Amino acid sequence: MKEPIVFEEKGYPIIKVFNDYFEIKAIDYWEFKTFNYSEVKSIEIIDSRKKWYFQLYQILFFNARIFAKEEPILLRITKKNNGFWDYSAKNEHNSNFNNILKELKKRISN
Repeated sequence: MKEPIVFEEKGYPIIKVFNDYFEIKAIDYWEFKTFNYSEVKSIEIIDSRKKWYFQLYQILFFNARIFAKEEPILLRITKKNNGFWDYSAKNEHNSNFNNILKELKKRISN
């Protein structure tokens, strides 16, 4: 078996990519969750700062504008049975994180 591709950086979930499946460990959890590529429907990034209700909140409350930069993004993995798992991640651009997500999406679509 080939060595897994591993993404591990502070502020992001740990992701291990294997031939037939991948594993993710949340920032605040001690176990990895395993996902078979054949069971996963989609992987997406959810940035709540771009939602209309968050923008309204920023307009109405000054504190929201101060802390909006620190609001984490969510990595959402949706299975074909419509169950989903959310993982918090930094809302900073990280090319390694983006590359591992592209690799996962490619393997899911095959």
